[in-house]
Amino acid sequence: MSTTELPKILRQETGMFDRRFTVGPANWNFSDLLWIHEGAIRLTLGAANSSVDLTAPGGVLIYPGTAFRGKVLGEKAKASILHFQHLYRDEDEFTIPRPEDALHIQGLIRLSLHYARRNVAMDKRQRLLLVILDCFSGIAEDVSRSGRVEMAWHEAHEKLDRVRGIADVAAFTGLSESAFRALHREKLKSSAGRYLQEMRLSEAERLLATTGLNLREVAQMVGYGYPESLSAAFSKSRGQTPGAYRKWCNRFA
Repeated sequence: MSTTELPKILRQETGMFDRRFTVGPANWNFSDLLWIHEGAIRLTLGAANSSVDLTAPGGVLIYPGTAFRGKVLGEKAKASILHFQHLYRDEDEFTIPRPEDALHIQGLIRLSLHYARRNVAMDKRQRLLLVILDCFSGIAEDVSRSGRVEMAWHEAHEKLDRVRGIADVAAFTGLSESAFRALHREKLKSSAGRYLQEMRLSEAERLLATTGLNLREVAQMVGYGYPESLSAAFSKSRGQTPGAYRKWCNRFA
């Protein structure tokens, strides 16, 4: 946070969302930390009506004056809310954390709920809230429109074997697939689908050239369900089969 002033906690509790009990619509004059502990929800936030999917563990820090509404994805979702007032005000309307930080943040939020139930001294609860908020505010620039694309593709490369398509890449930033595709094209002037394919094939080239993995193993590691699918895409893009490419690389080994 940019200031050491302690936030004023207004309300903190847990509850369930389901198809009958939707999220919002709301527009509050205080900040709201909404965290999803089980299940998933879809929120629409701000003047631009940004669509954000939150899957447990995950959440969003909503700044004062930001309109939002949402619904449950699935049957139900367990969430916690923490309303507070603070001198700090980000220029953005909301902030989401990096996916790799989510489990750590959830642990801190559970501790804060434990403090609330035990009526722990307010100043201790406020200091813990500052730690939680630092997990969001410290990456405000990274999750802005200028940084969401890079963050998503970095995560996708690290987890390429589990990325099934663009929807999974978009989920790393909390955007819908259509919103991410549009943002990718706006920033990189290219198709997100082609970008993902090139990422898979480039990683396949690296594995073919530097490891003894067979084609099935390589396909699994770069996110292709079948070795035949990788072979067809590789041959079309590179002009030779994966086997021929490996033999060519071995000439220089």
